[in-house]
Amino acid sequence: MGLIRALGNFTRRLGLWFLAAGITLAVLFTAVLIYKLTVFEPDPPTVANCQSIQLITTAGNAAEIHVHQCQRGTNKSAWKGYEVWLFEPSTNDWLRIATAEQGDCLSVSWQRPGELVIHHGHSRGDLNIAKNSVIYRDANTMPNTISVTTQREDDCPL
Repeated sequence: MGLIRALGNFTRRLGLWFLAAGITLAVLFTAVLIYKLTVFEPDPPTVANCQSIQLITTAGNAAEIHVHQCQRGTNKSAWKGYEVWLFEPSTNDWLRIATAEQGDCLSVSWQRPGELVIHHGHSRGDLNIAKNSVIYRDANTMPNTISVTTQREDDCPL
């Protein structure tokens, strides 16, 4: 009888441990999902308080690279800075490439086809690259890749 009782207690403890682990994983999953849906990817610049300051296009105008100066958040927790976005007109899809705090300057140019250079006057920690390469579809719906590099400048070219 003692063996059965000990086995029953062990099973109960193991079940409670699995229940606690399951609840913990469910809470973590929910938190990550909420973070991804609300914070991880901000609204596109067209629905935020942003002003376009530069636009360059890919060959064949299949995609556009936009540089915006944005203010996000309320007065106490407002963030001001630059945002670099890829826009695909065929799918009306926006993809954030980089963000930087308000600083001296930020501009973009093509190093060569498929290589985007972000010229900036920020310190290394103030420029956040969300994607170091992006994929877009051309007019023939073939995938193309843009690699993203950065270059610190004293005077940014426009």
